[in-house]
Amino acid sequence: MKVVIFNSGLGNRMGEFTKHNHKSMAVLKNGETIFHRQLRLLSAEGIKDFIITTGPFEEQLKKEVAAFPDLNFTFVRNDIYDKTNYIYSMYLAREHMDDDLIFLHGDLVFNRKLVHDVLACDDKNTATVNFKKALPEKDFKGRVKDGKVLEVSIKIFDEDCFAFQPFYKMDKATAAAWMAKVVEFIEKGEDKCYAENALNEIFADLNVRAFSYEDYYIDEIDNLDDHARVTAEILPFDEADSHLFKD
Repeated sequence: MKVVIFNSGLGNRMGEFTKHNHKSMAVLKNGETIFHRQLRLLSAEGIKDFIITTGPFEEQLKKEVAAFPDLNFTFVRNDIYDKTNYIYSMYLAREHMDDDLIFLHGDLVFNRKLVHDVLACDDKNTATVNFKKALPEKDFKGRVKDGKVLEVSIKIFDEDCFAFQPFYKMDKATAAAWMAKVVEFIEKGEDKCYAENALNEIFADLNVRAFSYEDYYIDEIDNLDDHARVTAEILPFDEADSHLFKD
């Protein structure tokens, strides 16, 4: 299995910080960056191969991975990151996606037990959904029916829509189907939308199951208020995980 981390965005909502730093270089209360935390927790569950899409401050990401000499990194640069969305970065990385995959965004903070249980669950294709959390106004929601994810969008607010975070597990065939649709979008010049726009066209034909994260922690850091909140909220989950995992 490989992990794809979309890290090619500008992160403008972080204000002054992202004028001089990559968004994922924001430091958490335990002293590590978002990016370092992601690599640490994913590699602790046995994942060795990472595909990192990049845009601004690529050198900071490359410097950070030096702390993980036993892992394999492929960096895919999007030179027009300021003119495209990550659907184009996904397109550029397509030749490296030749395995079962985890897809996630570079601003996600999560606990280790989430990674462990997503990887261990019997469903080959999952996406993280919270059935109890209030629907976010501007962030992703997932439409779920009979445990199956049918749509992901920021614009849906129906009764079958729930809080959603972009952390996907997909087998090779399902990931390839998504990528084929991404290629169609790019060839039509649709490079400013979310990669989920392409996925939505085929969700009904796939079997991506909703993995509930109600008992776990996963959230994104979009702005400085998020940073303060998430860095505090993750602490009790890390404390609980420290008793479960004795690496």
